[in-house]
Amino acid sequence: MSSGDSPFSRLVTVPVTGSTQDDLRAALTGPEASSWPHLSALRALRQTAGRGRSGRAWVTPDDGALLVSVVLRPLVPAERLAWLPLLAGLAVRDALVPFVEGLPWGLGTKWPNDVVAVPEDPAAVPVVPGWAGTRKIAGVLSELVASEASSGGSAAQRPGSVESPAARELAPMVILGIGVNIGQKADDLPVAWAGSLRTLGAATADADVAEAVLDAVGGELVRRLNQWEAAGGDVDAGDGVLGQQLRSAMTTLGQQVGVQAADGEIGGLAVDVTPALVLRTRGGDVEVRAGDVTLVRVTG
Repeated sequence: MSSGDSPFSRLVTVPVTGSTQDDLRAALTGPEASSWPHLSALRALRQTAGRGRSGRAWVTPDDGALLVSVVLRPLVPAERLAWLPLLAGLAVRDALVPFVEGLPWGLGTKWPNDVVAVPEDPAAVPVVPGWAGTRKIAGVLSELVASEASSGGSAAQRPGSVESPAARELAPMVILGIGVNIGQKADDLPVAWAGSLRTLGAATADADVAEAVLDAVGGELVRRLNQWEAAGGDVDAGDGVLGQQLRSAMTTLGQQVGVQAADGEIGGLAVDVTPALVLRTRGGDVEVRAGDVTLVRVTG
């Protein structure tokens, strides 16, 4: 359970599980749903069948990463829930910045839901096709959960709603999965473009580092959720600071990219997020709502 100063309303840690996402989905659609309120979390020290975006497997070594899924009931219109993965990525990025302070790396987000490290000196890091010198150190996975309340009753908020729910229990349930690579060595990482706090040069030998990362991530997630809810789910509302901060952290913007979408590959200059990725192509601006982004090397 959570301590008094924890950012989580409830925190359960298990030594090993297949997937915290799957475990929470089962709990939220069963008789124990009420025991998992807004900002409750399930953490595993090891996963054997974790899932990344697009159903990819995510298996981690013992104590190598932070693996946590958080139950959210955001008080924002349902039509604006698509901003959540981007905002969660920003929160994780903000939480990790202090852990790389003084190191030759900056942190940013990569559309739609990755946190990446960017080297101060690109020449000092081996280039990986599609990623250049950036290294993915964290990712988020957002999944909407259909419950009896959210799928039927007239008082529940339905998909497409333009009004914020009147209460948490009427808000759609979202499971936000967060994975942060902390103590893995280079040989532990599955792909060339992955990194960890350890491979960036951060001190991770202390067993308390994972706990500190968890608390930092939870705190930043709460802060960003509060900002988002105060803006009615519109990141550009009011002074627009939340939208500005989200975009300024996104390394994808301003880059020539290729996006492998469901209906084929699209290339162009990434110019904005709506939260879809807006690509400027020869035929005009195109919004891409899902897909894998790779950097395109421009020569000339």
